[in-house]
Amino acid sequence: MCPHPAPNRTRLLLLALLTVPLAARAETATLAPREPLTAGVARALVEAALPAQPPGRRLEVAIAEPRLPLANPSDRPVALALEELKIDEARQRFAAQLVVRVDGRVTGVVELAGPARPLVEVPAPLQPVREGQPIEPGLLGTIWVPESQLPPDVVLVAEAIQGLEAERRLAPGRPIRQGDLRPARLVRKGEIVTLVFRRGPIELTAQARALQDGAEGERIRAVNLDSERPVSGLVIGRRRLLVGAPETGR
Repeated sequence: MCPHPAPNRTRLLLLALLTVPLAARAETATLAPREPLTAGVARALVEAALPAQPPGRRLEVAIAEPRLPLANPSDRPVALALEELKIDEARQRFAAQLVVRVDGRVTGVVELAGPARPLVEVPAPLQPVREGQPIEPGLLGTIWVPESQLPPDVVLVAEAIQGLEAERRLAPGRPIRQGDLRPARLVRKGEIVTLVFRRGPIELTAQARALQDGAEGERIRAVNLDSERPVSGLVIGRRRLLVGAPETGR
């Protein structure tokens, strides 16, 4: 960046102003005398001018060109205005012009370019989740992941995890895949469960020991603690089996 550009730089600036319509509202910043142009300042200007994204999506930009910081030899405040921004979605890159003014006079233009990656916000564990642990809202946060790196079966919203548990250990800060989850087991092998017998308005209960894990709607085996006879029942709640229900398969 220089307050007195070379002639070819001036011609480039004039060409740009003639052929490309300027934005209705340019993003601006001001550098103090001798303050260099840093990547942080340039990136903030580009990010402020990015088009609005749907909820849960954003663009991540980085300044690859030019190499920053750029020295600022001006002994006067320098006004910067991002007056053009182009995004190549196919190549995931952006290009922009940063117009430099001192005392209201155009003194140069800086060509900015770099990657512009689309990111997607997805749920992720805040802490390690053990196998079989129910996925509760307090266990989850969100992370931003490049869209190109998302697995095809990634879970996009936390609501899709309700009523499920971990099929395997889940690491914190990593996207959750559908294959990482299974219906929550309401009955665990070896637990004492309540057997529910229903005949019309009559309901009887007994105690049994579960011989299998079971999620809601699954049929599992158990042993009646009183008679020591094996029974099968439909999981209808936490540690509850409906006995005598029609066979629907597991």
